[in-house]
Amino acid sequence: STLPVVLALLGLKLFLEHVLGFEGLIDFSDVGIILTSGVFLIGFLLAGTMADYKEAEKLPADLSCTLETIEEIFVLAATDRPALDLADLRREVLALTDAIRAWLMRRVSTPEVYAAMTRLSEVLQQLERAGAGPYASRAVPQLLMVRRCISRIDVIVRTGFLPPAYALLEVLIVMIISLMMIARFRSVIAESLLVPFVALVNIYMLRLIKDVDNPFDFKEGARDQSSGEVALFPLDEYRDRLAVRVDQRGDPMPGRS
Repeated sequence: STLPVVLALLGLKLFLEHVLGFEGLIDFSDVGIILTSGVFLIGFLLAGTMADYKEAEKLPADLSCTLETIEEIFVLAATDRPALDLADLRREVLALTDAIRAWLMRRVSTPEVYAAMTRLSEVLQQLERAGAGPYASRAVPQLLMVRRCISRIDVIVRTGFLPPAYALLEVLIVMIISLMMIARFRSVIAESLLVPFVALVNIYMLRLIKDVDNPFDFKEGARDQSSGEVALFPLDEYRDRLAVRVDQRGDPMPGRS
């Protein structure tokens, strides 16, 4: 999707030179310091956003592992206290998993996913009243981990990496492209190669950095949004496994389904 813009800029440059006769105001060699500053700023922003991206990449797996640990605690509690309905306990975990998945896809609001976690904490209170207090105590830190992951995702989604740096980079890219339009080249071949190359690198990297800056930019009705979103398959696969175990009420252990 960046290529049409690049080709349009090349066409504009060739039109200015070969149709209007505009040969340029400065030599391309004089633009080197501006190109270097743009590359430096792109590298700085990319390093910062990639650090956050690598952290965000772990969060779906952390969520799925923590939810499955809560489920296993419920299995142990139901084994120790046969009066507890294991299928109902698993449905509560499934409801929270579905709420988190829907929140990531922007189908429910942030208060709703926190309400789903509150409902699971009420289930832990029921375990206390049923005499399974030790298991409820083991599940509380896991629920805290779920809250921590949700809070971290919410911060990543609602904040950007250094907006002033983005503004500076956008100004630099506009300057670079403008200078390419008024620069003189030694040959048409060099012009036809350098103008699209410089434009492609700068415009594409700006778009890539902005995409990577929000790795949870999912939208309704699509599983793979773009290369900049983190993979949700750990959470999806756990949800599928849990749904099977909810239907198989006679299976007491999570690993057997």
